[in-house]
Amino acid sequence: MAFPEFQTKEVLNKVLNSGQDALNVDLSDSVTVTVDSEFPAAAALADDSGNPTTTSVGSHLLGYDSGNTNWNRVEVDDVGHLQIDVVSSALPSGGATAANQATIIGHVDGIETLITSTNSKIDTFDAVLDAIKTDTQEIEEAVETIEGAVSGSEMQVDVVASLPAGSAAIGKLAANSGVDIGDVDVTSIIPATGATNLGKAIQSAQGSTDTGVAALAVRNDALADLSGADGDYTPLQVNKTGALNVTENTGYLGAIFEDGTDNITGKKVIAIQFLEDTTFTTLTPVDSSYIGTASANGDQIDTSNTFPQGMTIFGRWTGYRLASGTIVAYQGDW
Repeated sequence: MAFPEFQTKEVLNKVLNSGQDALNVDLSDSVTVTVDSEFPAAAALADDSGNPTTTSVGSHLLGYDSGNTNWNRVEVDDVGHLQIDVVSSALPSGGATAANQATIIGHVDGIETLITSTNSKIDTFDAVLDAIKTDTQEIEEAVETIEGAVSGSEMQVDVVASLPAGSAAIGKLAANSGVDIGDVDVTSIIPATGATNLGKAIQSAQGSTDTGVAALAVRNDALADLSGADGDYTPLQVNKTGALNVTENTGYLGAIFEDGTDNITGKKVIAIQFLEDTTFTTLTPVDSSYIGTASANGDQIDTSNTFPQGMTIFGRWTGYRLASGTIVAYQGDW
């Protein structure tokens, strides 16, 4: 029986390094160490591989199946996405289950219905706005038309046709006596001639209770020009006793006594009374309608023409000059 030169532990002590965590090998320049024979040949990777019992060469991602105590490769799809199988259907509270999804779908459908209804109402509202716009335009046009018919503060109205014949009343006027209908222009009226009417028939008898309009006159003891020009309307004038003043009322504006030969001018003489036989050097008429010594009606008067005492002549003269005699010249107006 041969005895080994060294025991096993002694051999290990010889080959371990000082840290006892690696083999201590001295290699000479001529020594070649081949270690590939210590490892098995590489094999194809496969699923359901058992725990390796020998040294393996390779690198791959494995997942350990604790139930079957196997290692399996982690699978990816053909583009490298990691494949995950959900082996439990239990979801946390509030998870997206089919029931919850159906509820959500129901809510979404309700929202879609509301949106559709809202769109319909918006369309209706748009139509109402369009109608309001159209009505507003019509109102603006009507207001512009009314503005065109207003002059100042008055509405201009053209009556294009007469009222129809008959007894029909206008609006409520017949049934509402005293209603103010505003200003009315009466363009013509023919008054009746009865006792209670303003009009009276010519040569009709007077009644003690007749209705009418009294004629008023202006008191003016000395006649004055009350109208603006010839042809104007003017009120009647009366004197202090109420008598109607008329033009050329003898002496109503006074008289002039003359027994000399003064040249009298600028007067309005309407009558001349001769107190003694009288002749004229000049007697000036207002126009050719009256007698005189020049520009007179008929033959011209001269000093050979004598007006006898007691005679009175009437006319319109603006002046005179006696050759002889005595007169009273009465003033008036024309």
